[in-house]
Amino acid sequence: MFDDLREFIEKAEALGECKVIDGAHWDLEMGRIAELSLSVPDSPLLIFDKVPGYPEGNRVATNPFTSTRRVALGLGLPLDLKGLDLIRAWRDKLAAVKPIPPVYVETGPVKENVLLGDDVDVLKFPTPKWHEFDGGRYIGTGCMVIQKDPDSGWINMGTYRSQVVDKNTVTFHSVPGRHGAIIAKKYWDKGLSCPTAIVCGQGPQLWISAVSPVPIGISELEWAGGLRNKAVEVVRGVTVDLPIPAEAEIVLEGEMPPPDKVNASEGPFGEWEGYYSGGKSPHPVLKVTAILHRNNPIQFGVPMLVGKHDDNLIMAVDLSAQLWAEFDKQIAGVRGVSFVYEARRRPMVVVSLKQMYPGHVKQAALIAAGSYRGATLVGRFVIVVDDDIDPTNMTEVLWALGTRCDPKSQIDFLSDRLSMASDPRLEPEKRKIGDLTCSTAIIDACKPWAWRDQFPKSTKTSPEVMEQVKQKWGSLLFGKP
Repeated sequence: MFDDLREFIEKAEALGECKVIDGAHWDLEMGRIAELSLSVPDSPLLIFDKVPGYPEGNRVATNPFTSTRRVALGLGLPLDLKGLDLIRAWRDKLAAVKPIPPVYVETGPVKENVLLGDDVDVLKFPTPKWHEFDGGRYIGTGCMVIQKDPDSGWINMGTYRSQVVDKNTVTFHSVPGRHGAIIAKKYWDKGLSCPTAIVCGQGPQLWISAVSPVPIGISELEWAGGLRNKAVEVVRGVTVDLPIPAEAEIVLEGEMPPPDKVNASEGPFGEWEGYYSGGKSPHPVLKVTAILHRNNPIQFGVPMLVGKHDDNLIMAVDLSAQLWAEFDKQIAGVRGVSFVYEARRRPMVVVSLKQMYPGHVKQAALIAAGSYRGATLVGRFVIVVDDDIDPTNMTEVLWALGTRCDPKSQIDFLSDRLSMASDPRLEPEKRKIGDLTCSTAIIDACKPWAWRDQFPKSTKTSPEVMEQVKQKWGSLLFGKP
């Protein structure tokens, strides 16, 4: 009936890529186990159950996208795709998306339990404290925040983290300029509270719609419908006039008062960059008026962990495909785009380009740096390489950087670029006055246009010939063709 989180977990289990962990404590132990699992490539989806102090069946799912097969599964793509082929397939799927409005249904699994009044208690769920120095327990990491624009009626769904304050209060953390912050401020400027629903467990394509740079004015619920090629089923909120995904595991309904009237201390949190750099500060809060949840609910945790291998491969795939699609609208010659897993994704992007005219490289770099779908937040490095370089292969990228780039003539810098409070490289003085800006290096790691035909030939075998070699000798070398 629903393309929900449970279906994703069942399919991951069928692939042998899901592991149930019984008895881990919510206080740091879950987070440390999740971090430990990243010490091997393609680590499993983890389901924490039988959490001490909580009923069996109240579960936490984490590390959902730590293998390329589960990324493909979550995106609805062939499971054997990897690297640039995976990014290309997602770009092509995005290009074909036609938004489908959600449809209201009378009820759904999310309304199996409705808690109101004194029964409202967010502490009934085994919400983890993920990192040692986190300021508290974070119920919103892999979440979706649903709001309605008071002027246009546009429904926005974004991912903004949320810390538990007490039984009926959680925080709202959004970077200035994000759609959720813009909508909330419209209410606050009128002296009103902002009706809000926080979904704390949902299907992967719903969540990827919430974290993707969907253009303003288009509802992520409609976008998710387009991805699924069928409408998302929603129910009406119990205490807020908002569409709630019928498949959702846990939903916190309520209102956010103007933060100058009501706020709470939030943070620090182990940020996606890998530091506790955001600090502790007053934040807007959601006063929870209702909790909706399924029987045996599953929290969806994406806590931002730094391990030997990446904790969230799907983010790099989606960001890369979105930017590649933007290039397709603007210039020719782009052969691939990849935000770099090893650099925590957003800070570094590589663009593979077939040079076609003078200035082509700089044009591509500036599009990557300035596009809404590009490196517009903490985008410190934009690297452009020739089309013989696979942008997902850091060995090839570093080869190009080390042999084709003259630092004096092929690196430029952009200043006054938008960053965020979690940026660990923000100078303390700038942070104090709220100057959340950084710089970006544009790196031309291509053969110089003026004498590209005279550049020494590469010893690298062409992809076409290597494919022939693989077909003939692959089974002997790797056990399969």
